[in-house]
Amino acid sequence: MLSSLNLNSSYTSETDNIYQDFFVPAIEQSIEYRRAVGYFSLGVLLNAPTAMTNIVNNNGKIKLIFSKLVSPQDFDAIKSGMEYSWSGEELPNFQEIIQEHPNTLLEYRIRILAYLFATKKLEMKIALRPNGMFHQKIGIIKDIDNNTISFNGSMNETKSALHPEYNSEEITVFKSWIAGQEEFVDKHSNDFNKLWQNDKRGSTVTCDLPEVIAEGLTIIDEQYSERPNSSSEAKKITEFLNGKTNNNNQPCVPTQFNGRTFEIRDHQREACIEWQNNKYTGILELATGTGKTITSIYAAVKISEKITGLALVVVVPYVALADQWHSELNLFNINAIKCYNSKSVWQKPLTDYFSRNTSEQREFVCLVVVNDTFKTDFFQEKLNQFDLDKTMIIGDECHHHGGAGFEDKLPLGAKYKLGLSATPFHYMNEMANERLKKFYEKVVYEYSLYKAIENGILTPYEYFPIPVILTAEETEEYHTISDKIAKAYASQGNKTESNNSFLNALLSERSRLIGTASNKLNKLNELISTEDVPKHSLFYCSDGKVSEDEEYRSGKLNDDPEDIEVKQRIAVANILRKRRINVSPFTATETKYQRAEILRMFKDEEIRALIAIRCLDEGIDVPACSTAYLLASSRNPRQFIQRRGRILRKSIGKDKARIYDFVVVLPISNLGNKKREVEFFKNELIRVSDFSKHSLNPLTSIKPLKPWLEAYELQHLVV
Repeated sequence: MLSSLNLNSSYTSETDNIYQDFFVPAIEQSIEYRRAVGYFSLGVLLNAPTAMTNIVNNNGKIKLIFSKLVSPQDFDAIKSGMEYSWSGEELPNFQEIIQEHPNTLLEYRIRILAYLFATKKLEMKIALRPNGMFHQKIGIIKDIDNNTISFNGSMNETKSALHPEYNSEEITVFKSWIAGQEEFVDKHSNDFNKLWQNDKRGSTVTCDLPEVIAEGLTIIDEQYSERPNSSSEAKKITEFLNGKTNNNNQPCVPTQFNGRTFEIRDHQREACIEWQNNKYTGILELATGTGKTITSIYAAVKISEKITGLALVVVVPYVALADQWHSELNLFNINAIKCYNSKSVWQKPLTDYFSRNTSEQREFVCLVVVNDTFKTDFFQEKLNQFDLDKTMIIGDECHHHGGAGFEDKLPLGAKYKLGLSATPFHYMNEMANERLKKFYEKVVYEYSLYKAIENGILTPYEYFPIPVILTAEETEEYHTISDKIAKAYASQGNKTESNNSFLNALLSERSRLIGTASNKLNKLNELISTEDVPKHSLFYCSDGKVSEDEEYRSGKLNDDPEDIEVKQRIAVANILRKRRINVSPFTATETKYQRAEILRMFKDEEIRALIAIRCLDEGIDVPACSTAYLLASSRNPRQFIQRRGRILRKSIGKDKARIYDFVVVLPISNLGNKKREVEFFKNELIRVSDFSKHSLNPLTSIKPLKPWLEAYELQHLVV
């Protein structure tokens, strides 16, 4: 708390580091920050270093008042309550500021302002005077216990003011818990509140933020959507004060990465060499969590050092993954153009780039684009303007590029082509695989999960398969659907890729039946009744509906069948909440801000468990997760490999992970169609065998499945 800090009554840059000694410790304890300053300029954007992100982390609020010059006539009109139309030329253009100062503290501060404004953590007002300008410098900081400090003085919080080697600055600090000082704190607080409430008895009038500023902040927020991070902010501040922030967009390998000295790992370096040896074309098949993103960015940086004017195009499947890429690229001093979300945001900077590079490509440029945008005619037109000899395509989760929709969209003439995937080739779809090979040629380097665990790159894990027996009704339905599938396959000649909508519907129906097997909820109840759900747990659920147990429905729901069936993820959440376990969904329905906040709360143990469907299958990092419950059955190797990889990422305090796999089986007594039942179980064993042999407990893990292994004589598949 503020009262526990050893704060001086005054600070001077002659003897103190005002930034380190006062601002940082005070703001770290705050839940409210109020500041009144002069012009809307770099000075206000630097407003109390680390204030903005720490306030976010503390779930607090920021209120800013800054000055704007107006004519005496305009002032009188505003003071009398008449509508006043702001001129856009008189106000800051955030987009232009960012374009002029890429990858600087100024850009970063504008992005933070936009985020806080969008999430209603930040409110701003403009102070107006008939002559001259509002020049007060009031600061108020309050903590959760209502302890308050106020400060005033000469300091504007610019580089010259903050750095002890520049201006001689001084501030005076008042503390509410010190006798004789509370009146000064109260006065400063009251003065600020009068301004904020627009007490018209004074000579200064405050008004709400003009629409042109609000719209500008909204546009910036759409373009730079990642949640601000206090450590990143502190780094930017330090770079600014030390004069290390540069305005160019030339890629470089960082000296520090996530608080550690950056060092490329052996397998990453080997991957880059093999890609280079294959004439800069190929796929890196790296296990989930082993650094595919960093490996590819490192390769791109090294290419940019050799040639002038590299055009780097990163193609990813989802917006959330694109945001993640944008953040990682920033660490390598690459300020990528976000070619997703609103076209109006990224169209202009891309068009401006080509305007500046009409005859030949001279500037480095990086685009991050999602698959859907990449395939549009507009983006394809822009892509064709690049010099292909100086173009590098990075395809993350490149298995998507085998889809028919990418036919003739990927530029075959690009000199540098790098695909990334833990599972590059499609399950039972050779046509998609051929399309993938047409662009990326082949896998040039493989780094398996087994090697990653052995080398300490990933976390070792224990594996616990839990047999889930289909009910008699579900078994009958399974056989009925399977009969129809067999007939459909026979009618189309057993082709692996088909437009047969009827067959696809049947396959989806059978998959949904297995995914929502009713006994999964019973087995989950049994499991968590004997074993606590650990912190940082992840529940993978099917998207289908299940029937909730009578105990839960009693006293809550009617007997209406529509009330009985709910989404499996909802039923799982209800089971956990009954046991007072704090859970949160993590699905495609949450906004990007909600997702960011959910992941933060999960990491900080405010949420014990996440319930996800498919949105965590690719790209989203959840390193804190240490336990996974796989209720969503999948025979697609890509899905279960991705899901396992989500929980094997290294994290502080995480020495091992645990996987509970709800394996669907048919009743052993039902041997009317033994061949089909054996095939069904063999398909499940593909996942079980793979998970088991790489676990810490390979011999004991398969014991729960022993009755089925013996009945179907399949022991040899798991040895």
